[in-house]
Amino acid sequence: MKREIGKMEKFKKHLDKFIPVYVPIAMVVGLLLGLPLQHQIAASKSIFSVLNLVVVLVMIYPMMVGLNMGEMRNSFKMWKLLLFGLIMGLIYPPAIMYLLSLIIPVNSYLAFGLILAVAVPCSSMSIAYTGLSKANTELATILVAISFILALVTVPMWLSIFGSSYNVPAPMFQILKTIIMIVVIPMTLGYATRESILLKGGKKAFSKAKASFPVMSLLGMYAIIFLIFMEKATMIVGKWHAILIALAPLSLYYAITLILLTLVDVAFRVRYRDHMAITFTSVGKNEGTAMAIALGAGIGLAAVPAAITPLLQIPFLVTYMKLHWKIAARFARRSTNLVNEYELHEVEEEIEEA
Repeated sequence: MKREIGKMEKFKKHLDKFIPVYVPIAMVVGLLLGLPLQHQIAASKSIFSVLNLVVVLVMIYPMMVGLNMGEMRNSFKMWKLLLFGLIMGLIYPPAIMYLLSLIIPVNSYLAFGLILAVAVPCSSMSIAYTGLSKANTELATILVAISFILALVTVPMWLSIFGSSYNVPAPMFQILKTIIMIVVIPMTLGYATRESILLKGGKKAFSKAKASFPVMSLLGMYAIIFLIFMEKATMIVGKWHAILIALAPLSLYYAITLILLTLVDVAFRVRYRDHMAITFTSVGKNEGTAMAIALGAGIGLAAVPAAITPLLQIPFLVTYMKLHWKIAARFARRSTNLVNEYELHEVEEEIEEA
């Protein structure tokens, strides 16, 4: 069993490590296949709609199985941190992205897509990044779980506000229906699957099953990016310059937010462990959810920013994670109360190894 888990873990690390390679490949292959097949794709629109939904569910369902909803019972213990994390994850991102899209004018549909890309809840990968940074995974898990629940309200709210602002049609009934299908249903089935595996096979069986969840999600993400670029090939090629411009506000969003969160948390004496949990759950977004909402609402071009998000999100977050010992040292210098003895010991070990 350990060997099987090890193989899946290696495959997952491979898929994760080479996201900057596989995402462009999915885009290019999708375009090359899509351009000569636009008439056939248009004639098979209903088939592609079903296919998109199936792929999205394959991508999101494993995330929900791996999410420990039981951690939510501890949320009252850290309500201040939760409140700050939820504000930074669900309210701040659309507001700052709107300002950035005013500074760097972007096509209205792409601007709407940028808002959508950062308005969706955090990714379950945020928990993994938090753990690798030796930070507070309990807080990260609770933030991810609550974010998905609150997103049922916040995402339609933001899309309604900015849809009218950009003069982009945002069919709210279709958006709500899509969110329910890709969030509520997978969350319910994921929780039931998790409890069923734990009940029948215990933690060992769950560990074995859990190893395959991230692989399914990553393969699903590559597949949905391929489908978006294949279906919208003509539209994307016709607006390639506008899509490149859209990378600028997205890059600024990640850089500004990471710097801002670091400075604010140091100033307000937030513990290093809590800071990393809040940072990864605030900045890391579930691009699969954003793509699914745009496709479900029939706003194809708005799905493109979410499709290119991994090209920027992964490098920014991985770099921040790899610098965790430097960040921890900065928090430790600010006040010895910011980190506990274990954290200080970890920082010292990392510094010695470096």
